[in-house]
Amino acid sequence: MTQTYEHNPRPVGGPVSFTLKGGELVVDTGRKVHQVRLGAVESVRMVYEPGRFGQKAYRTKVRMKDGKTFSFTSVSWKSMIEAEQRTDAYRAFAQALFSAIAQANPDARFEAGKPYWIWLSTTLLAVASLLAMAILIWRALQMGSTSVAFLGGLFALVGVWQIEPMVRLNKPRPFRPDAPPPELLPGQP
Repeated sequence: MTQTYEHNPRPVGGPVSFTLKGGELVVDTGRKVHQVRLGAVESVRMVYEPGRFGQKAYRTKVRMKDGKTFSFTSVSWKSMIEAEQRTDAYRAFAQALFSAIAQANPDARFEAGKPYWIWLSTTLLAVASLLAMAILIWRALQMGSTSVAFLGGLFALVGVWQIEPMVRLNKPRPFRPDAPPPELLPGQP
């Protein structure tokens, strides 16, 4: 069975299409066509990436044994300011690809989230930033500057709203190819 997925990964540029045919994946960038043997896949990583303009983006990155990589996301850009969520198509293609990779190479690693050191750095930076905002709010209230405290509270809320999903969804963990983490695979099952 042939499975396809197409998306435009950047606001400027052409679409990239992926065609899954058995144990091979054809990646067409518009300038070049690559044929990828799925048996040569070393690892697959799924991550959450906050997108521009409030778009949620999910990315799957495939690393080959020779170090080459390719990736695809759940967002397809139509213009500099307009993007389309392709969640159902992304979900279907990712599940088919995971199954084909597992069949072609049972030793391939399937990982969810960012690498541990990146996730830990992001978490520590987020906690330090929120602690600094709490101190700012507390000091502003001590000095009677409610407007500064209010602004600090507003920035802290926006920070939590933006950073919390990055930390929660990108926690590093392995997954089975037949059971990818549902929080990193958007759309209806």
